[in-house]
Amino acid sequence: MLNVTDLVAGYRDATVIHGLNLHLRAYEMTAVLGRNGVGKSTLLKSIFGLCRITSGDVMAEDQWVRPGRPELLARRGFSFMPDDRGVFSTLTVEENLRLARRKDYTPPVDVTELFPLLNERASQQAGSLSGGQKQQVGIARAILQGSRMVVIDEFSQGLQPSISRAALLAFRQLCETGVSVVIVEQSPALPLEHCDRIVGMSKGQVVLDRTVAEVEAEPSELNDLLIVT
Repeated sequence: MLNVTDLVAGYRDATVIHGLNLHLRAYEMTAVLGRNGVGKSTLLKSIFGLCRITSGDVMAEDQWVRPGRPELLARRGFSFMPDDRGVFSTLTVEENLRLARRKDYTPPVDVTELFPLLNERASQQAGSLSGGQKQQVGIARAILQGSRMVVIDEFSQGLQPSISRAALLAFRQLCETGVSVVIVEQSPALPLEHCDRIVGMSKGQVVLDRTVAEVEAEPSELNDLLIVT
């Protein structure tokens, strides 16, 4: 589905990602975990061409991802919700969803059933929503766009636990149709309950890449990555 090879990336003169390798698969839900500042968000932005890439490659379905052209990946059905939620503040909730819908794709999840707020606040400007409400709009937009891959940064930020779990169950439905789902989380609790695979990062590199079953059998390595010392 998507391969990252020897990636070195960052912002202007600051290098954040150091020779990172990662393979993301169809039909799989992957959680990227790690302490603050280890490069999780930078990795996602680099994959989507939103950061400076010094060296290395990002290949999506055997095609090179061109840095600085995120729209090319979006056209192929790869969606990304950044940590600022990527919502158009001056547009209504309904207009945000309308812009996100792909003409050639109907997801197996009805986002208005998943998030009833989308109907209740359809005519409200997205910029006037609370943080958790914007999170729901952002996730819904990503689901509507992502016919091949859905990537969500800071997934549970501002969400009630019940809504987070409902969204993860919806992501499972996406995976069953061949979509790859990637979430960034601060806590391992929800990923260990719902995901297939855990990727742990430290100092701009992937240092852990295991199935959930493997992590649960030997949790010490993940614990070491997440404990703040």
